[in-house]
Formats: sequence, structure tokens, C-alpha cells
Amino acid sequence: APLYARLRAADPTAAQGILPGNGRRIVRALEVIELTGAPFTASLPEPTPYYPSVQVGVDLDTVLLDERIALRVDRMWADGLVAETRALVGRGLPDGRTASRALGYQQVLRFLAGELTETEAYEETIRATRRFVRRQRSWFRRDRRVHWLDSAEPGLVTEALRSVAAAAG
Repeated sequence: APLYARLRAADPTAAQGILPGNGRRIVRALEVIELTGAPFTASLPEPTPYYPSVQVGVDLDTVLLDERIALRVDRMWADGLVAETRALVGRGLPDGRTASRALGYQQVLRFLAGELTETEAYEETIRATRRFVRRQRSWFRRDRRVHWLDSAEPGLVTEALRSVAAAAG
């Protein structure tokens, strides 16, 4: 919180684009300000696309999304995530910098290490996936280039094509 307050004072525009709980980005912004003497936002590149494109986001009601996440985790468990993780332990999974932190693997590794029961690992996988999805949603919501469509709309494909045609000019 004190570092975020410092960033807000030094560069309110940068602070507005960084979540208060994102310690890495807060510290990085303060580092850039300290090293360059310029606002962090001054050193950020303009978000111009490399290729001309249309970005379409397909959204889903949060309750339905949470249900789908739970079903997905059910399938992961039923398809053998625990056995797969157990087999990968001998091949160095716990030593990996990214795979060992992947949703599902991380929780199963904690179960195999005796830190969680299997039920707790399963439930934590659902919770962690929901948190991840919410972070993704808030990240993409800030991008004004994304044309958001409701997945429950019956004319979803037609609406997506209409968005592409409108953007193409």
C-alpha cells in the first residue's frame, strides 16, 4: 500500500492502470521513474497493433462461467490429472519454474507433498482457476480495442461478423 501511494503521487496515470495488489508492476513503475526521472507512462509504448486486426471478446455470465470451470476441473480429475502429475514428479515437474505453478499441477503437487488432502487440492484448483479467469477478464476489459459480445446471444456469430465488417470499414 505505501508503494502504491508513492506511485499514485509520482505518476497518477500509471497508478490508474496498475492494480494496487500488483506488487511487481508497482515496483517496476517506481524503478523506471527513479532511473529515468520521467513518468512511467512516458516510457510505455503506444498500444498500436502490429497487424491490422479486429479483436472480439466472447463473454459469459459469471455464474455460468463458474459452473463451467467446476465441470472442467471435474474432467481434469476424471481424466487422470493426479496420476499424470504423480508420473511427472519423477521427470522433474516440481523443479520446473512454470509448469509446477500451472493451475491443477500446483494444487496436485501440494496434495502429493501432503500439504493438502485430495479434496482440498480439487477445491483449490477450482478457486484458483476462478481467480485466474477474473484477472483475465479485468485485464481484457481495459482494452478498448476489444468488441465484447455476449455468448448467450442467439446471433453470436452474426454479431461477431458484423463487428469485423464494421471495423474493416
